[in-house]
Amino acid sequence: MPDSFSADGLRRIRRLAWIVRLLSLLGVVVIGTLPFIFWAQPDWVAEVATRTWHLSKLQIDLGSRLWGLAASLLPTSVSLFALWQMWALFGCFAQGELLARRPALHLRRLGLGLCALAAAQPLGQTLGILAVTWGNPKGERQLWLGLSSDHYLALLFGLLLLALAQVLSEAARVADENAEFV
Repeated sequence: MPDSFSADGLRRIRRLAWIVRLLSLLGVVVIGTLPFIFWAQPDWVAEVATRTWHLSKLQIDLGSRLWGLAASLLPTSVSLFALWQMWALFGCFAQGELLARRPALHLRRLGLGLCALAAAQPLGQTLGILAVTWGNPKGERQLWLGLSSDHYLALLFGLLLLALAQVLSEAARVADENAEFV
């Protein structure tokens, strides 16, 4: 740990790290279970399909809902990967590992996760809509791809984190070099 970090600064970093780790854990629980809860409730699926996806004719039988669940597990798994990287990154910070290669690696993976999430979310929603309309007669099935500013922002923040990971990696390399001179 470099001497340039004050004890008070490290204390604040550690406190923030534990808060972020708790929020990451909460996110894993909620994001990891919500798709199963959602797709298990046909009334909820029908309400979302009607109001949010603007579907008038849909199939919400068990098979369609299982395919919808499978589709939603794509963005869910990417989200869980990103949360795992955030957990690990802030674990490094909680241990006082700041200018080092390991946090840079987790920051890079988090950035890649956010970039992947920018593609996985619209793809998962598209496949979910296809799952609940696939049982419709020909001509009434729907293939829908929607992109929003949320997807764009996820991509931009992912790219930002990739750049910051590169900066942190370089800072860690310089810190290692400087430590060898002492």
